[in-house]
Amino acid sequence: MPRDRETALPDGGAVAWREWGDSAGEPVLFLNGTPGSRLFSPAPEPRLVTVDRPGYGRSTPLAVPTLAAFAEIVRRIADEAGWKRFPVIGFSGGGPYAFACGAFLGDLVMSVAVVSSWGPVDELEAAYASLTDEEREALAAVRADPAGATELLWEHGQWYADDPLRFLRREREPADEAVFLDEAFRANFAESNVEGARQGQAGLVADWVADALPWGFRLADIDVPVTLWVGALDPGRAPRDAPEIARRIPSCTVHTCEDEGHFVLIPRWPEIVERASAGQG
Repeated sequence: MPRDRETALPDGGAVAWREWGDSAGEPVLFLNGTPGSRLFSPAPEPRLVTVDRPGYGRSTPLAVPTLAAFAEIVRRIADEAGWKRFPVIGFSGGGPYAFACGAFLGDLVMSVAVVSSWGPVDELEAAYASLTDEEREALAAVRADPAGATELLWEHGQWYADDPLRFLRREREPADEAVFLDEAFRANFAESNVEGARQGQAGLVADWVADALPWGFRLADIDVPVTLWVGALDPGRAPRDAPEIARRIPSCTVHTCEDEGHFVLIPRWPEIVERASAGQG
C-alpha cells in the first residue's frame, strides 16, 4: 500500500510525499508533470517516491517558488528519510526540477532521467526564439516582479481549479492515444490531477513561476549521468531541445523513441527506471 509522509520546512510549512512499493528497496524519486501530484505513479515498483511540489496537494506554497528551493526540499526529505544515493526521474514539467536536483544535489543524486521535457531559455537560443510574444511578455513580467508573479498568473491558471480533469477530455496526439485508452492509467492520472488542485491553481502557477525565473545553474554544472527520453512525435519542445541540452551536459545521453509521443514515459517506464537505478545515461 502507498504510504504518505510529510516533511516540515524551515518557514513553518510542509511538503507531502508518498512512498510506493517495497519500503526496504532503494528509493527512486519521480517528479510528475505539470499539473499533478504525489498520487501519480507510472508503476509502484521498485520503491518509488513521489512529491507534492509546493502549492500542489498537501504541500505548502512558497512565496517565491524556484528550482533551487525545490532541490533543497528534496535534500530535507532525503536527510530525514536517511537516503544515501538515489536516481531522479522528471517527466514533462518535472524535468526542470530533475535537472536542478542533478545540479544542486550531486552528493545525493546518482543519476537524472528527464522525459519529454525542455531546457532553460537562458541557455538555449532556439528555445527562446520559439516562445510566442505573449510568453515572452509573461517571462519578462515574472522576472521583473518574482514576488508578485503568482498574482499575475493566477487568472491564467483558473481553469485548473475549475476543472482539474480537463486534460482527460482534450484531443490527443495519435502517438499518445493508446496510453489514454488504458483505464488504470486514466484513473491514476485523474486522481493525481484532482489532488493536485486541492489548493486550486497554486501548484500550477508555482511551476510556471519556477520555470520562468532564471534556473540558478548552468546545464554544464550537472556532473552526474543524465538521460533524456524523447518521443519523436512529441509536439512540444522536447525533441528540439534535446540535442542542445546534450551538447551542454558532458554526461548526457539522448534516447529518441521514434513511434512515441509526449507520454513516452508510460510504455518506456521499465527501461527508464532500470537505467536510472543503475546510474546509467
